[in-house]
Amino acid sequence: MTYLVLARNHLGSAGKPSSALNTLVADSTDTAAQLVGSPELWVSLSAEERMAIYVEQLKISTHTELGKALYDGLPEDERRPLDLFLRLGCAMHKDLNSVKGGNSAMMLSWGDLGAVPPILLANKENASALRGVDIETIMAASSLLSTEDLSPAELQALESSTRGGVKLTSLAGALFNHKDDKKGHHDTYSYYFREVVGQPLRFPDTSNTRYGSHCAAAAELLVHREHYLRFLEVVRDRKERTGFNHMEENVFRGLQDVPTLTELAVLALYGQAVTYPYLRTARRFQNGLKLGPFHDQLKSHIEKLIETPDLLLDASASASTAALDGEEWEHPDVVAAILKLVPELPHIREVLLAFLEGTKTTWARFTVEFAKGGAIDSATETELDRAFLLPTNDHNEGALGGYRLWSRKCPNGSEAYFNALTMYHQNGTEEFMDAHLSSLDDQKHIRAAARDLDSSGHERTRRKALVQHNIAVANQRSRERLEKQRKADAAMEKIRLTVLILDLAVVDSLKNTALDEQLEVYRKRQAEQDPLVPMKSKVTRRAEKLEALKAAIARLQSRAEATAAPGPVSGN
Repeated sequence: MTYLVLARNHLGSAGKPSSALNTLVADSTDTAAQLVGSPELWVSLSAEERMAIYVEQLKISTHTELGKALYDGLPEDERRPLDLFLRLGCAMHKDLNSVKGGNSAMMLSWGDLGAVPPILLANKENASALRGVDIETIMAASSLLSTEDLSPAELQALESSTRGGVKLTSLAGALFNHKDDKKGHHDTYSYYFREVVGQPLRFPDTSNTRYGSHCAAAAELLVHREHYLRFLEVVRDRKERTGFNHMEENVFRGLQDVPTLTELAVLALYGQAVTYPYLRTARRFQNGLKLGPFHDQLKSHIEKLIETPDLLLDASASASTAALDGEEWEHPDVVAAILKLVPELPHIREVLLAFLEGTKTTWARFTVEFAKGGAIDSATETELDRAFLLPTNDHNEGALGGYRLWSRKCPNGSEAYFNALTMYHQNGTEEFMDAHLSSLDDQKHIRAAARDLDSSGHERTRRKALVQHNIAVANQRSRERLEKQRKADAAMEKIRLTVLILDLAVVDSLKNTALDEQLEVYRKRQAEQDPLVPMKSKVTRRAEKLEALKAAIARLQSRAEATAAPGPVSGN
């Protein structure tokens, strides 16, 4: 891109072409003709084909040759601004990903502890598949990977179901503040808590995946846990046919499960100690490129919490030492409720440490732009000021949300009109017009230009291009799916025609390719009868393949002996 900009500036515009541009065009035309092979072949091409070859050659001449030559000829002090490229990730997304990384580590920690994990909060379909499996078997299968006692359907249901604090906050968000106002308990919930708690509550917007909503939702559920349990009982008992629906039952059970409450407490504590203080600083109007020291401070603070978790868990925990900025807790009642609950949560220390270790790893990965010796660290103060970047992407995402709301009010309004309206207000266009475009001639010209734009059909052209692109993508994907299916069918046909070899002496002499083919038959043709054949990626060495194949043969022969008709299998 730098080469291209330098070349364009050097060549001038199409309205005022320089002699260098005229020379470049002539040379590119000659080169394009030479690439074809001969003048006769060039003339035989269609105008579109000649233009495509010429344009490609002009790009090469402009970018690769002229642009590079101009760049190489610049002194070092003029190259530096052109070489400077600074990237900054959104601070809101950094925190969001830190919570995600911490939660992943927290979920894994139960297996490392050898403790009973949070209860499974399966959806209705999976819960039905698992109805015949007792809880002890489920826990063993999830923590010890013991799947022998589960059917394929039960195993699939288990593996696709989730559990834990974030799962519970997601379900609660869908129940108490669903993004679709026709679903959930919106008004019932609001009226109940206004009367019982004494103030209206709005459940954190996990249904819309708002930033920090899971930490906030965890805090909300812990502070008013007894009220939420009672509210769910009221919902259950007031129905004509008394009972919970499946989601209500999951939330009700989750709010009484100690491991799930432990994860809620960890999420809420992290929100108070890190997320809220971090966002208080990061969301200020400032140059995000200068927040490297602040992120170093954040990572050091997490290290401190890992070394001394009692800063958060001790009954005398104080924001002055546990919060990132040392300021008062965002919600002191949340911390008080958790500290009161801590004696009932036997694994909270270990789970908290696992969560903090996960966030530490994630913060390191999402702050690489501030690394010592990197582009931002090496830039001067002046360069950072010139490249000013806001710490968050709120202004862009806020504009997208604004467009969504505006399109509801103005369903016939075009995207171009919304953009023009937004720029009009954002850029102070009215003040500029009052100062510089107040004459009748100016107004007449503006109206004429607007009418020309409206009659140009630019919005129709944009919509048409979108439709054509979607159709082209759909056609391409369809061709790819057909080709993929063709290859899959060919592979299955090959597997169908492959004869199983049961003679162990012959098996010992097989090469890697033949071993792979034999194992693939068991994976595809014998999958239901023998799910224990390892995946191809798990057996990469010949010895491993040989061992897996012999084990599969032994299982096949055992099944054959147990049945009266073993089926047509060759022993060659």
